Amino acid sequence: MLIPKTAQRILNDDKIELILDRMAFQALELTYNTNEIVLLGIEPGGGLDIARILGTKIEQFDDTKKIEFASIKINKPEPLQTEIKINKDIDLNNKTILLVDDVGNTGRTLFYALQPLTKFQPKKIIIAVLVDRTHKMFPVHADIVGFPIATTLNEHIIVKIEDKKVEGAYLF
Repeated sequence: MLIPKTAQRILNDDKIELILDRMAFQALELTYNTNEIVLLGIEPGGGLDIARILGTKIEQFDDTKKIEFASIKINKPEPLQTEIKINKDIDLNNKTILLVDDVGNTGRTLFYALQPLTKFQPKKIIIAVLVDRTHKMFPVHADIVGFPIATTLNEHIIVKIEDKKVEGAYLF
């Protein structure tokens, strides 16, 4: 996605690196008694890339954890128009799931992203977002928030990812 010239950079790559380290530690704290974590990144967008980065950091901090990755594909503007599905045949029963998105806004995407998980009986579901806005319209809140920010309804946030590295977050 193109970033408008009027956009203000609210997070640079150095700050994001620190935030992602903290998010990985929070994930470790919330999964203390768990040996396996399935990281599900929401696509399209940066959810899967951020999930992979978090997974790498979790492994660096605790190499005893078994990490598995998959993504949930969702039509964000119209979630009921196409099937919401996990891109990989994976058994999520009795597993700890870390559901990851780049930006949390109204909670709608996260709400619908939970739908394919209802076919399983996970041990625990943890929601993580890199940037969280404060416009919740659905009863879904992130357990791990990298950077909370209050914005107006007319403002938008884009997280820019290049070469599987988070380059910045922009407000416009």
